[in-house]
Amino acid sequence: MKTHRIAILSPGEMGHSVGRCLIAGGFDVATCLAGRSERTRTLTAAAGIRDVPDLDELVRESDLILAILVPDQAHALALQVADVLKRTGSTPAYADCNAISPDSVREIDMVITGAGGRFIDAGIIGGPPGGREKTRFYASGPHEKVLSRLDGHGILVRTLGGEVGRASGIKMCYASVTKGTSALHAAALTAAEVMGLGEELLAEFSESQSHRLKAMDGVRSLSAKAFRWIGEMQEIAATYDQAGVSPGFHEGAEHIFRLIAESPIGHERPETVDRNRTLEETVAIFADEARRDRKENQKG
Repeated sequence: MKTHRIAILSPGEMGHSVGRCLIAGGFDVATCLAGRSERTRTLTAAAGIRDVPDLDELVRESDLILAILVPDQAHALALQVADVLKRTGSTPAYADCNAISPDSVREIDMVITGAGGRFIDAGIIGGPPGGREKTRFYASGPHEKVLSRLDGHGILVRTLGGEVGRASGIKMCYASVTKGTSALHAAALTAAEVMGLGEELLAEFSESQSHRLKAMDGVRSLSAKAFRWIGEMQEIAATYDQAGVSPGFHEGAEHIFRLIAESPIGHERPETVDRNRTLEETVAIFADEARRDRKENQKG
């Protein structure tokens, strides 16, 4: 079966960049913006992605659906698409590209397959396509080869073979290190600032681990990402728990990302983050939020 018409739900930070690259590769890319934010609409227009107002029509005309959104919306979207599959008799391939645990993706597989769709477990590693680093899409399950047809069009597709859950598993383990490390950096710097040791800790890292301090500079932009990573940490914790490994690391990471998301700068997004704000200024904001959070907990 040919794969030419691609639906992306939803074309946010990652999704719209994937769509733009696929359009450049000659694919027909569409979405349904019903109920989506003005930001998503702006990103969609910038990428040149077609808006199909009706989800039924979008699903009917698509060869492949790429579900790319925040983890806590993955199951609800699958249920919504499954209803359309049953109602229309359509049988597109459905690739769940969300940062969710193997158990979560197997539940979604049952939803989509039970409605007549062809399910693909997919895990995205790397930033939005278009940068120097190639974005990797890992795929597993009996229909993984469908996703391979997108290989080389702004993304690299790597099939893992075997059952559904393998692609999500590698995504969870990889992100547990990359995003988990970001959480640890933010937590360490915030704790030091709360204790009045922020300047001293930064000086020590500058003297003894300058490479680590350079990596910590990424904390300055966490305000634009934290809201998306809360659910991802929950899924990673569940993955670790399912593997017989402690979920505690990433339950802690969830806490620090939630604190950042609820801080005065937690509303920022990649295109609005203040690039002139220093690491020290950023950490001071997180420390103030931590103090407020502690006071609220003490009242409770």
